[in-house]
Amino acid sequence: MEQEKLIEAIECIRRDKKDPWRYILFTFLNGMAQGLGVALGMTLVLGLVIYFLTLFISRMVDFPVIGQYFEQLGKLIDAYSKAAPAVK
Repeated sequence: MEQEKLIEAIECIRRDKKDPWRYILFTFLNGMAQGLGVALGMTLVLGLVIYFLTLFISRMVDFPVIGQYFEQLGKLIDAYSKAAPAVK
């Protein structure tokens, strides 16, 4: 009974009941905004994660056993970045 009243109230509130194109437009824009928010948020979060990982890895170079591997990895990354073509 209460659920039916809630459904009726929602149907009365909807302004786009007689204009489905308006509903499609606003749901499309809502989806675009959510997608943009996810993309920007993930870019920010992953950028921070990569930044802190590089700080952490740069400090691990001082460790005796693990440091040698990270030093070699750093040299490989530097060699590939210098050999890569420049992006214009």
